[in-house]
Amino acid sequence: MWSLVDVSIKTNVSSGVCPDCAGTFVINRGFVVCSDCGIVVSKEYVSPTYQMGEQQKAGTPDASVYGSLGNRMHIVDGLGSYIGFHKDVYFRDANGQSLPGSMQKKYKRLKSVYSTRVRIGKNEAKYRALRTLNHVSKLLMLNEQVRDRTAYLYKKIIDESPEKVTNNILLIAVCLLMSVREFKEGAPITLEEIADTFEKCGHRVNVRAIVREALKIRSLTGHSPKIRRPEDYVPRVLSMLINDSKVKGKIESRGWTSRDYENLLRAKVLLVLDLVPSSKRGGRNPFIFTVSATYASDRLLASEHGKRCVLTQKLASQATEVAEYSIRDHFGMIKSIVEAKESSAV
Repeated sequence: MWSLVDVSIKTNVSSGVCPDCAGTFVINRGFVVCSDCGIVVSKEYVSPTYQMGEQQKAGTPDASVYGSLGNRMHIVDGLGSYIGFHKDVYFRDANGQSLPGSMQKKYKRLKSVYSTRVRIGKNEAKYRALRTLNHVSKLLMLNEQVRDRTAYLYKKIIDESPEKVTNNILLIAVCLLMSVREFKEGAPITLEEIADTFEKCGHRVNVRAIVREALKIRSLTGHSPKIRRPEDYVPRVLSMLINDSKVKGKIESRGWTSRDYENLLRAKVLLVLDLVPSSKRGGRNPFIFTVSATYASDRLLASEHGKRCVLTQKLASQATEVAEYSIRDHFGMIKSIVEAKESSAV
């Protein structure tokens, strides 16, 4: 008989070897299964891509169709289709011609009958959670792919969770955290920003509650948010600095153009982050660590080109909203490691 294995065994999935019989893994009906002994090792979540209409080609990422025409991931849809567009009050036929007055009145009445309450039925909690997701996504300026991936994870966890979900808002906040972590530098949003945005929308969501719910979901489904790497925040930190008016003025005064300075600084930041191993970073906040690495990279860049530094700790703090003492603390560690690497190379 097949049985779910403890979460700790899932580390063997990446190696592709069964922990019991050393057999190979296959994907069967949403589960990772050993092809020899049949043991179920973990659940398989669809990758954040999907295709519609075309046959999958060699070399393309593995994906299953989880979005179908007429069934949108980010809202609760009813059966059938809408009459006109979502907020239409004037109706036309299939050829684009205006309907007569009697038909306008008829379809307006039918559209009002097909109200939100009728459409969502017993899915009111899910409807409100997805409505909150749409609002939060707009405030955080996330793209549709991140939003739809969040909605997919939310619906998937609700369907597979053996326990009844008691806090849908908190669950969708955790799913949003999972989604932005999957998209890496494509959605460089921090955990604190997610919690703050939900609070601004009137919900009692904080960092500690999100982390606690994420651990609970991991024990139930084996799926949890990935750990964010400092490299994921490099595009965002550079954008915040380059678009700051004070930083722009100092860049021009040093004889740089914004584009040249940004390109040189990006390469230097990635080099500094590569010199600092993960074991030395400890439990440091990756966003703050990226800001400090950017500050250190600016000093190295100025030294190499014989120019004065563009960034100061105060200027970096004001542009990125990171405390100066945090930048100073991280910079001390980064500086010692970079200097040790340079002296050993010489």
